[in-house]
Amino acid sequence: MEQYKWEHLPDVVIIEILKYLSDEEKVKAALTCKNWGRLYYTPCLWRKRHFDVGGYRVHANGLRACQFASLHGRHVQNLSLTCTHPSYHTAKMFQKTMEELLFKMRHAKLVEFELERLELERFWRFEASRDRLISNFVRFFRYQYRLETFDMTSAQLPSNGGIRILETLGSNSGETIKELFLEDFFHSRLAIIQVPRYLNCLTLFKNVEFLALNYNCISEDVIVLFAKTLRGKLDMINIKVCKLDPRHHRISGGAWGMLKRACPKLVVSFWFENIGQMHEIVPILSKEIPVRDFHIWTGYDDEADWGLNDTIRHLHVNYKHIIESVSLELDNNHETVDEEILAMVTSCKHLKDFTLNAVILIPTIQQIMELQRERKIDLRTFRLTACGLSENEWTELSEIRDSYSAMIEQRALDFRFTTDLIVDFS
Repeated sequence: MEQYKWEHLPDVVIIEILKYLSDEEKVKAALTCKNWGRLYYTPCLWRKRHFDVGGYRVHANGLRACQFASLHGRHVQNLSLTCTHPSYHTAKMFQKTMEELLFKMRHAKLVEFELERLELERFWRFEASRDRLISNFVRFFRYQYRLETFDMTSAQLPSNGGIRILETLGSNSGETIKELFLEDFFHSRLAIIQVPRYLNCLTLFKNVEFLALNYNCISEDVIVLFAKTLRGKLDMINIKVCKLDPRHHRISGGAWGMLKRACPKLVVSFWFENIGQMHEIVPILSKEIPVRDFHIWTGYDDEADWGLNDTIRHLHVNYKHIIESVSLELDNNHETVDEEILAMVTSCKHLKDFTLNAVILIPTIQQIMELQRERKIDLRTFRLTACGLSENEWTELSEIRDSYSAMIEQRALDFRFTTDLIVDFS
């Protein structure tokens, strides 16, 4: 009697039950009776799938992924792939797995595709395998006409291979893609903006709302192009400026102003990696750019005079009406930035998230906390790593944190104090 009741549950109920089961549990449930076995193949049960097709068990992982693709691949809409622990030894096997997997999934109507940290530049010494892998992607994306999100962060592709993939994407899903994650998509030291085909393939994307890419992938012409092709659509750009990438070209304030007028909702996030010199940072940051988020890690050079105060001053003078999040990792022990830090937190009225890793005086921290207590500033997150403190100063910092603990708790603030010796007072 009990078996009869379970067997004749409404289809919608059985499907909801199956959604909560693991793949192994789904198989066991499907074996209980014909009705459950029939519903095991319901497309909505297989819309989202993640495969790890790398690692030390690349062969076994790939076999499982291909078996799944044979059964349910056509039903997947959100596909996420990872290649963990890539190495010279697993690269060729990974390529063969991807060739079979992508072939079996070519008829899937993907909405989202994600493959992070492929790192072709770093691990793929076999050029033939690398070229075949790129061709596998190109063939696969020729079947995709509904993609909305594309993420190949840290693919580190060569110029021709990367452009081939973008051209295929744009030709088939250029009208539907809304999010493009292209940070480190091309390999470092590559001035891709000098390749005419690159600019041409960008014209194929008509509805992008979010874009992440490197500074060496944008130029005056690219910004002007976005103003024309993405008018009223582009809402956010994440730009990574890396020490290894070509970064000495400049984009005029006029071009940024044109883009801002074309896309009134546009905000920009900058991430400077291993760059600390003011004369390298400030010329990139035109005052016309709507910078909402700014993050910098300077790298290590205690001898250099980086002009950190000038960089911070440029931030709060030009972006005080829009900037909301600032992260400063300033690994330079002989430049004091206390005065400009205080000027920034008081003048940037929309600043909500502030992360600071730097040499900073205890009285400066005290002032920031007092400004917060008096509601003269409105930080929601304040994560501080105070560098170079003595033991007595650590104790003093702990006491300051404790004296404001009631305020932090009552206002549900995320305030964390540490030192560079990993002594945590939170």
